Formats: sequence, structure tokens, C-alpha cells
Amino acid sequence: MNISKLSQQADKKTVSYRLILFVLLMVALIALMVKLSLWQWQRSEQKQQLLDQYQQQSLVETSLDKVQMNGAVPFQIVKVATINAVGTNLWLDNQVEHGKVGYDAYTLAITPQGNVLVRLAWQPASYHRAELPQALNTDALPNRYRLREVSLPVVLDKQHWLEALPQGLRVQQVNIDALAEYWSIDLLPFVLDSQLEHSPEQLVSISPEKHKGYALQWLLMALVASGLTGYFCWQNRNKEGL
Repeated sequence: MNISKLSQQADKKTVSYRLILFVLLMVALIALMVKLSLWQWQRSEQKQQLLDQYQQQSLVETSLDKVQMNGAVPFQIVKVATINAVGTNLWLDNQVEHGKVGYDAYTLAITPQGNVLVRLAWQPASYHRAELPQALNTDALPNRYRLREVSLPVVLDKQHWLEALPQGLRVQQVNIDALAEYWSIDLLPFVLDSQLEHSPEQLVSISPEKHKGYALQWLLMALVASGLTGYFCWQNRNKEGL
């Protein structure tokens, strides 16, 4: 009898330890799901703020002189008195437009206010990775641009974010400070975009509505996991009471 009781007590302790471990793992998983839900909701708000800012500033026109004096405001139209390309080409990798992968073509230009990167246009990628698109004509750059600030995406291989090829530079991100250091020049802390009109899809890769949908999915998954954890604990408690 004593051996049987000891065996039962040992089994109960084993079940209790497993239950505690299960609950701890589920609590950690639920906390992660809630965190991901909040993060997706924050991303939705950030994307909506960006779209709202574009709507507010898209009709405002200013000059590059005033931008230097008053500070850069994203999406304003900027008039440049004089601008000339210096023949340095740059391609931003992995840019998707209309479901196709390609590059955003940039050129380095000189203005009375300083050196600046100018986005020219999107170009489709070649089937061969080593080939870059043909350089665009920069003999006569326009005098009106959309001012864009650059946000840096996460780059997994930071040592190879830039590749020097015969046709120019291929980069994984437009890091203005790093490019200025690479070229040993000063660069204005923004980009002049020759494309004046932008659709919401061009401004944000994932819409605010999709981010909200992802947030709801993570929240529902957390609620389901919480319910299953509570049910499992209740079932084990009933079994121990028998």
C-alpha cells in the first residue's frame, strides 16, 4: 500500500510539473502574440500618419533654399534653381512595382545648396543578377521634385549592403550618411524624387488596413490560446480530484 501511495504521489507530482511547464510556455506564447498584435496596430497607425502627411503636404510648394533654412518637410514640392547630374549612378535593390521586382534608379546631383541624391524612376530588373538596368539620361534634370526622407530598412548582411559594379552602385538601402562617407562628400539629408505624384501603394508596401487585419489575427490567436490553456488546466484539475 505504501508503495502504491508513493507511486501515485510521484505521478501527481510529475503531472503537476508538466502542467506548470505547459502553462508557462503558453503564457509566454500568448504574451508574444499580444505583443505582435500591438506592433501590427502601431505599424498601421504609422502608415496612416504617413499617408495623411502626404495628403497634407502634397500641394505645398517651396524652394531648396527655404528647405535649408526651415528644415525638410516630407512630400512638399521643391523647386531647384540649378541642378546638374555628375554621372554617378545608384540602384536601390528589391523595389516592387505592379507586382514586378526591379530597382529605383538614383543619380548624384549638384545644386547651389549642396550635393543631393535624385530618384529618377523605377526600372525592371534583368534576369541576370550581375546586370544592372541601362543608365537613364540625366542631361536635363527637372527643376521640380517631391522631397522624400529616407527610412532605413533592416539589412541582414550589413557588410555587403553596397556593391560597386561597372554600371554604378547597387545598394540594399539608401543610407545617406554611409554614401556620403563612401564618396567622401557632403550630402543633403533627404532625397529629391522626380516622380511628383504617388499612389498609396507606392508610399506604403502594406496598407494600414492590412496591418489592422494582422493585428486582429494575432489577438484572436492569443484569445484562442488563452481559452485552450484554461480548458486544459480545468480538465487536469478535475482529473486530480477524482
